[in-house]
Amino acid sequence: MMKPTTTVLLTVSLLAACTPPAVSPLTEQNPSATTASSSIDTAYWTEQPYCSGRYQLRLPSKRRHGSTHIDYNGWSVMVMFNDWNRNVRNINEFKQNGRAGTKIVVDTRTLIPGQAMMQVTRGGFHWENIIGKDGMPYEADLYFKLDTNDAYIVRSFFYIPADNKKAPANWKAKEKELIDGMEKKFRQDFLNNLRVRQEFEVPNRHGICLIGGFIADDGKKQFTAHTTVEFAKQHDMSLEIMHGDELKKGEPTLLQRDIAPEKSALAKIFKITGYRTIRQGPRTINGMSGTEKLIKWDGNKYMLIWERDGGNPRIMMQFGTEKKDGTKRSEAEILAIWDTVLPTLKPIK
Repeated sequence: MMKPTTTVLLTVSLLAACTPPAVSPLTEQNPSATTASSSIDTAYWTEQPYCSGRYQLRLPSKRRHGSTHIDYNGWSVMVMFNDWNRNVRNINEFKQNGRAGTKIVVDTRTLIPGQAMMQVTRGGFHWENIIGKDGMPYEADLYFKLDTNDAYIVRSFFYIPADNKKAPANWKAKEKELIDGMEKKFRQDFLNNLRVRQEFEVPNRHGICLIGGFIADDGKKQFTAHTTVEFAKQHDMSLEIMHGDELKKGEPTLLQRDIAPEKSALAKIFKITGYRTIRQGPRTINGMSGTEKLIKWDGNKYMLIWERDGGNPRIMMQFGTEKKDGTKRSEAEILAIWDTVLPTLKPIK
């Protein structure tokens, strides 16, 4: 998950391009002779564990990070940083007024005191005026809190069919049954397995690491998120982890894709500046086979990507891409940082 940043990061769908010189396959034990690890403080760059989704790294301890949206086990989850208290005020106000905008508040429940609430609204006022064939529309929203004040919002929808454009005889009983069912589903898929997680804690079991929290599961449930990490006093760089972007059959791999999608901002830049491939080829990290591609353009702007075979996860570091003058770091230092941090990547379980 991700705390908001003030920097707009240059994120691209990644890539491969121009044919580079051949290089030998890399492993975590053989990170390439080009790495000048002695030029950086390796203890700083691997200071504390960092857990995101189903993976962990070791990174500098002073960092800010997060994602504004995740998909988990078929649910779409919106993340609103430092916004729990405001959401609670809105929920209580809607409950008191009986309205949430144009919707009628049907039910409000506290699922975990101080940490999780559920509110159900009805989208229609009169059965005879319902548009469409599905019936009376309802929205059930789960709100839960992690970290000090972050709000996670899960939305779901259901319908009660009309009886010849009239309310069915068992309307209110059916309504309660469906609301009870939604609460049960929210508890099963989120709350029953949700717990607080300390910042540097990496749970020793399958599940999903969120900021300040962890959802335990069997390790097989779908999870998609793009998480960005920035570090104190390292204003020219960022790290991004792309979870869940599984490659479809026949879809080009990292070394087969264009460096930037057609008509993207980066593609326009490369038409002007071109770019140079520093290194590319197979690279195995902690038993995970994958490939990397490291590029440089406009003198001193860098993008370094590693993609596990199959596409999930994908790790990217950028240096100087959001600065007009690029980065002041040397190429040797950038490679040293990459070749120090990347080998710490591994599944949490």
